[in-house]
Amino acid sequence: MLYFLAVAPIVLGLAVWLGLRGKDDPGQARAHADFARIGAALEAYRAEHGSIPDEGDLSFLVPKYLPELPTDAWGHPYGYASDGQKPFLQAYGADGLRGGNGADQDHTNHDGHPVPTGR
Repeated sequence: MLYFLAVAPIVLGLAVWLGLRGKDDPGQARAHADFARIGAALEAYRAEHGSIPDEGDLSFLVPKYLPELPTDAWGHPYGYASDGQKPFLQAYGADGLRGGNGADQDHTNHDGHPVPTGR
């Protein structure tokens, strides 16, 4: 019983921490939904042109593949790079700087976060 009383708060704290992770980052869902939309536009561009540009901004997709240049939840443009076939998209979070935690956390289309559904 004493073991349970000692371990229970640790397990509960860990469960709460895991459950709240990312909750203070309202841009995560938006970024990943945008990554899916941008990815579809890049695929359409590649189908027409044979490859996608190596780097730069995403203005080459506007207006034919996207109606406007997308920005993250904080109004920053998405970072873009590619090897000509595989795109890499990045949002730098609320502060617009590389790195960070919570709302300042960076997100990429390869970071393992799920693409939100129902949008």
